[in-house]
Amino acid sequence: MGPLIAVMGSADPGRRLDPPLTDADDALKACEEIGAELAAEGCRIIVYSSEAQFVESRVVTGFLTREDLPDGSVQVRPPYEDGDIDFPLRDERPEVFDLRYEPGNDWEVSFYRSLRDVDGVILVGGGRSTLVTGMICLAFGIPLYPLAAFGGSARKVWETMNRSTHHATADEVSAMGAQWGPGSAQRLVRLLGTQRERRAEKQREEARSRLGATLRAGLGAVTGMLLLLLGFATIPLTYAVESSTAVNLSALIVGALATGTSGAITRTVFDRETHWARTAVLGMSAGGIAFLLFVSAQLAASPDILAGEGVRRLLFFVLAVGYVSGFTFDAVYNRLKQAEPPAPPVLPGLPTGVPGGATPPQGPGGA
Repeated sequence: MGPLIAVMGSADPGRRLDPPLTDADDALKACEEIGAELAAEGCRIIVYSSEAQFVESRVVTGFLTREDLPDGSVQVRPPYEDGDIDFPLRDERPEVFDLRYEPGNDWEVSFYRSLRDVDGVILVGGGRSTLVTGMICLAFGIPLYPLAAFGGSARKVWETMNRSTHHATADEVSAMGAQWGPGSAQRLVRLLGTQRERRAEKQREEARSRLGATLRAGLGAVTGMLLLLLGFATIPLTYAVESSTAVNLSALIVGALATGTSGAITRTVFDRETHWARTAVLGMSAGGIAFLLFVSAQLAASPDILAGEGVRRLLFFVLAVGYVSGFTFDAVYNRLKQAEPPAPPVLPGLPTGVPGGATPPQGPGGA
């Protein structure tokens, strides 16, 4: 099925529009040309009311100049009870019209809700509803072509496009302000199609980005799980081999770094983040620092703990400390930032005033 295009607005000379309508007759003729060109390009159209003050009837008139239209090419979305659907040739060619009643009698609700289904919007003249429609299209990235040449709110929307984000280039926006003439309908449909292509490409890029983020998150979760298993594997390793200082120290280091990295990666999964490499490095560093502080305290109390079998019991604590440090690496680094560096030890034999020497005595009036 072809793209669904909405052409809306008003070219009623009896309405007071801001800016004023410049040429109602030319605007209505332009609507017929637009309808004919949309039909020639295999598009479908969506219309809402056949009232004379709106442009839809003239668009349908031009659209039906093509004889071999597919069934349902003209989608009609009127309110349930109070809708004008007396479009040209509706009785003669009923198969072309796809009548879809909207629940309720509030036409604005059904009208704005239908915009989520369209692939492009063309604005001609119009008042407040046309202006709101243009703002909705710009906000949600719906391909848009306001005909600035005929005034009305369509010109306001065109002026807004110069300072908002959309799928049209600056040259294309400038072309939308050109006077209507031969070939204008073809240019309009072509530029609207270009916007649809850019929108589709952006959606594909976003889909690829989401897929890449999902794959990265999955890879991170698997990596974190494997590192956690590696940390746990150091426990049976210390029981399987003969105890020695080198083996025990290696098991402690590998276990702390592996679980610290695993904890940091688990943090990214918990926070639903996808870029886990930097977090893994920070977690590994935090786990290593926590390991050094914890083991240093144990060595101060038991200097021979690394050479004996007590390291097997110590390993359980090191793995837990490493994992928690990696998971809460931000708290670890904040604590390190707040900590003051230790004072250098006093070395005997160095003169006063030299770093590491004794502090010289303070005389009267000294600090």
